[in-house]
Formats: sequence, structure tokens, C-alpha cells
Amino acid sequence: MDEMTRRDLEMMKMMSSPEMDVEVFGRSETYRIMCENKLCLKVGFENETAPEVLSFWESKGLKKELHDADPEKPWKKWASYLPMAYVRKEAPEKTYPLLFVLHGAGNPIFLAESYGFTNIAAREELIVIIPEDETPASIERLMAYAFENYPVDRTRVYMVGYSLGGFMTSRHALRWPERFAAVGTGGMLFANGESDAHEQAGLLWPGENTTVEMAEKAAAVTIPVCCCMGEYEVLGLIPVTRDEPKNEWTGQPEEKKEAGEKKPPKRIDLSGSNKIRSINNWRIANGCAEIPEEEVRRAAAETADIVIEKIGFPFERTSVEVRENRSHYIGDCVSADGEVRARFIGLAKSPHWPSQALCDLVWEFISQFKLDPESGKSVRI
Repeated sequence: MDEMTRRDLEMMKMMSSPEMDVEVFGRSETYRIMCENKLCLKVGFENETAPEVLSFWESKGLKKELHDADPEKPWKKWASYLPMAYVRKEAPEKTYPLLFVLHGAGNPIFLAESYGFTNIAAREELIVIIPEDETPASIERLMAYAFENYPVDRTRVYMVGYSLGGFMTSRHALRWPERFAAVGTGGMLFANGESDAHEQAGLLWPGENTTVEMAEKAAAVTIPVCCCMGEYEVLGLIPVTRDEPKNEWTGQPEEKKEAGEKKPPKRIDLSGSNKIRSINNWRIANGCAEIPEEEVRRAAAETADIVIEKIGFPFERTSVEVRENRSHYIGDCVSADGEVRARFIGLAKSPHWPSQALCDLVWEFISQFKLDPESGKSVRI
């Protein structure tokens, strides 16, 4: 085992529940593809704008640019990836979907470009923006910049995020459902509850509050979502009926007693009740009936359906798809008009880390939707 693989698997162990066998994972097709996706990091090492990195993406069909790279204000930095067809002016009148990719906590944007969504952008000819700063003010600024400077198809603006990026994607989607055709999250479920304002890497992140009322308001336009969660997440996301695990990542810190020390910020509520509430908020936002918590728990306990068992929620439609030699448990929420605008996927034996299969499944679902210019609603293409 080489040094990089050893470090990778140590990280996977940190990001996994005790059930995860990281050595088996290290021999999997999923891990092999993860390593391929990190070639963009290897060619640049610590320099994300090294000529080798720019050439790497250009060979795939994207022009990478780094913006606002001020060493004194690292949170201002953001990267864009533009289709070479646009750069070469091959189709001057063509517009392109815009995809925001939000990184996880502690993940720089250079790492986020290896998640897998940038590979999809190269294949599908998307404009991608990956910001360090994922706060509302930053997203508004970058969206305005993109509309002014790039040939964006404004009916096809999407946002995806992993971990903290998934948390922020959920918040932005329910804050501004009219701005996105659809969104996708990985390694994070939550579409309900509060989080405190806190400082990270020199940037003040405002407190967030997502409510049932926001979901009800979003239902006027709908906000399609695909939410993916690993079976062996360190956060213990699925089954959703399970309350939070206790480990170094999720344990609630004790309030500081010493004089002058600040109280630590409120952690995300990882209780089963909040996870069930979060799925119900997404259901409401997409025209589906809420399912009471007691009914959810009863159905999950009594089911013979492997998808409902694994995810812990009684979906109207279920299926299992094998990608990367790994089962992906798909639960669809069917609305009163027979549409599926909310999809939840459990990734078998997977840690808290994005796979290419996760990215592909998210994009395949959310790319089916666009905003109707007349009604402002998200509709199927």
C-alpha cells in the first residue's frame, strides 16, 4: 500500500461508522474511480493554477479560472470552469446550464473539483462555479457575476453540495426556490432546524433557520431535490429513524465554563425526528403529502422493502441500482400529480465522502428539470 492510499484510507476511517471495513473499501471500484478523479490534484499538488492543472481540464473540455485569490482573504477565492466550445466561440449564440458546487467543511475548492461534478460538467458542457464562501451574500454575488459575464441558460441553474456544502445547498434552495431548476445534496440530509452563526477560516457564517413554512412557500414553485447518504456515514444519516451516533464528530461539546470563553455553536440536530422532519419538508416543497413520524417509524420497522429498511422512510416508489459494483437504494416521493421531484438515495457500505456514482446519480435526476420562464415553476424538461 503506497503512502497516498494509506492516508486516504485513514481519512475514510475517520469519515465512517465502526461498521465500515476501510481495507475492503480500498479495493473497491468506488475507491479506484475516486483516485482517478484526484488526478487533477496530483498534477498540481499545492498549486491549483499550475499549468498542468489548467491543461488537465482543458484536455477534458473545460477552461479553469481562479478568481479573487487574495492570500489575506482566502474565503474570497472562487473557481470557474467554462466549456471550451464557449471559449473557442464555436457556437456564439449557445447558452449553458450553470452548476454551483459547494464544498464540505475544511475542503478547499481545489479538492472540491475532484468530487466528480466537474467531470460531468466537462462531458455535459456546463458552466461550473465552486466558491470558498458559501454564504447567501457570496452566492448572490457570484450568481449575478455569472449572469453578467457568462452565457448562462437561466432556466437551468442548479446547485449541488457535499457535507457542509449539502447543508448550505438545502438552505439556499428553500431560501430561494425560484432561483434553481433543482438541487442535489450528498452526505447531508437536513432541510429543517437551526444552526448558530459561527466563524470558519476567518469568515463569519450567519446563523441558518429552515422551517416547515419555508417548505410550504417553496411548494408554490417546487424545488426538485436528489439527496444521497452513505450507509456507513460517520454522521449516521441512515436509516433516518436512528438518532445521532456518539463520536468525535457528532458528540455535543460541553459548554465552556471558564470565564471569557465563548459558548460553542449549536450543532446540527442529528436526531431521527429531525431527519424525518427534513424529508417531510422536501416532500412538502415538491407537492407530496407529509407522512407523520409515528407512521414513518412503524413502516420502517415492519417493512420487507430493502430500500425502506435501509433509508428508513416509506417512499411511494423504490428501486435498487448497481453502480461501481455497489447497491444504491433509491426512494422516490410521488406527488399528487404523479410526479417525482424528490429522490433519496442510500449508498451501500459507503463513507462520508463523495463518489462518482453519487455525482452521476444526482446529476441524472436534477438535470431533468428547468425553470419555466412564464410560470417561474420548476418543470420537467
